[in-house]
Amino acid sequence: MSDWDPQLYNRFRRYRAEPVEHILSRLQLAGDENEKIIDLGCGSGENTLELARRSARGSVRGVDGSPAMIEAARKLLDGEPAGLKARVSFELLDVPEFRADRAYTLIFSNATFHWIPDKPALFAACFAALRPGGTIVVQMPANETETAKMEIGRLARQAPWNTMLGGREHAFHEEPPEFYAAILARLGYDRIDCYHLTFHHPMDRAADVVQWYRSTGLRPFLDALPKDRHDEFLAQLTARLNSAYGTSGPMTFDFKRLFIWGRRPGT
Repeated sequence: MSDWDPQLYNRFRRYRAEPVEHILSRLQLAGDENEKIIDLGCGSGENTLELARRSARGSVRGVDGSPAMIEAARKLLDGEPAGLKARVSFELLDVPEFRADRAYTLIFSNATFHWIPDKPALFAACFAALRPGGTIVVQMPANETETAKMEIGRLARQAPWNTMLGGREHAFHEEPPEFYAAILARLGYDRIDCYHLTFHHPMDRAADVVQWYRSTGLRPFLDALPKDRHDEFLAQLTARLNSAYGTSGPMTFDFKRLFIWGRRPGT
């Protein structure tokens, strides 16, 4: 796929931060020099820096497969105080290639595992990378049955888009929390907690939901379409959402997310 657009992704930064705030509300950090944290799929770095602020003396490493996102994260880090900058690093790395041996006390990932085809293999790599007693917390979108995502699929199946897209719907198959709980248990994790939460985002209009997805779920579709057809596709999608939501004015965009917690046994 084409590279990510940090500015477009962060247009709804306040709403995208809500699942991270939920994680932080129950995350317990030691805050000492022995705390080693990695943010898998760190994006433009805001969550990485917040983890560093909450871990007073710990070190935090952010990795992402997007050059544009890593560039944005490093620019963000440049504006931070020297003491925090000394504890944070950003590195270009495709998340499926992540490997380490008992290196981290916390593995954090917000909305990235969603894009990884072989999730069990990545959870296994994370188990190997955790120190005994270390924690993993992962958040993934779980919104495939929401109105907008359903309408994207329906539009993609209609002519002429189905021909241009080669029959690909670019849908993600979602598994329930119990599926991931079983995977983590099989890999050796304990203190496993997997659950859904739905976040309710007020929007000024249905067209804003299209803009939300332009930076994420619509990327595979737009990458597959000729650039001179993008505006037409997005206009048709907007019209469909106005009808499906029953309004072209203010509305609430409900977004369900999956949270996965686990720990490598030991102290």
